[in-house]
Amino acid sequence: MRFRLTACLLPVLAFAGPAVAGNYPLGTMTCDDIAQFSMDTIAAKKEGRTREEALAQLEERSYGDPVEKQTLTDVVGVLYSNLGRNLGVKSAGAVMKMDCEKGRTP
Repeated sequence: MRFRLTACLLPVLAFAGPAVAGNYPLGTMTCDDIAQFSMDTIAAKKEGRTREEALAQLEERSYGDPVEKQTLTDVVGVLYSNLGRNLGVKSAGAVMKMDCEKGRTP
C-alpha cells in the first residue's frame, strides 16, 4: 500500500516540487543534505511537530550560506503542504532528493 501511494505521489511531486522549491540554491548543502533534512522533518511531523515549530527551528540553525535558510524553508513548506501529507520518512527523502537533483541538472 505504501509503495503504491508513493508511486502515485512521485509524478505529482515531480511537477509540483520544482514550482514550489525552484532550482534549490543549495549554498554549502548537497541534495543528500536536502534528503536528510526532509526525512528528519517528516519524522518530526509524524511525532506531532507543527509547521510553525519546524519553521522556528530553522531560526535557531546556523547556515553556511544565506540561501540555505530559504531553501530549507521551502522544503518545510512542501512537506507540510498537501503534497507532503502522505509521505513516509524514506519516501520524503527520496522524493525531495530526486527533485533537488532534477533542479540542479543543467
